[in-house]
Amino acid sequence: MSAVCILTPIVVASWPVLASAIFGAATSMGFTVRAESLHQEKRRKRQVETDIPNSEVVADALGRGERIVVQRGEVTVEFGRDERGACTVCVTGDQLSERELRKIGEDVAGRVVQQFAYHKLMTELKKRNYTVVEEQVLEDQSVHLRVRL
Repeated sequence: MSAVCILTPIVVASWPVLASAIFGAATSMGFTVRAESLHQEKRRKRQVETDIPNSEVVADALGRGERIVVQRGEVTVEFGRDERGACTVCVTGDQLSERELRKIGEDVAGRVVQQFAYHKLMTELKKRNYTVVEEQVLEDQSVHLRVRL
């Protein structure tokens, strides 16, 4: 017997778990972590801000106004927590159109959700003593797992 499971996660996690997903997704896409604040820089650049779909960060580990900032070339992606507790993504860059910035933000946010879901699934499988017998990453970056109960 076999089954196909398609995961559409609602991201509800402590900030450290979500931060790990952000770092993993960003570095796999060629971004590097920035330490400095971008508040003044953002005013001068074109920017697009959006929520990570289906996310709700409920832990207090990340205070209001704290951010993780990653950069690739002249494009900067800033992850943070808004007043509602939702994780937001702000993409800035002068040389790209708003549409291009939005696409980058959606791609990075999608990869973050995928990394989070993968980490959560693997943790649950390990807890329940299931064995992953095959793992395959396809060209579209989807992940197929074969699990033995």
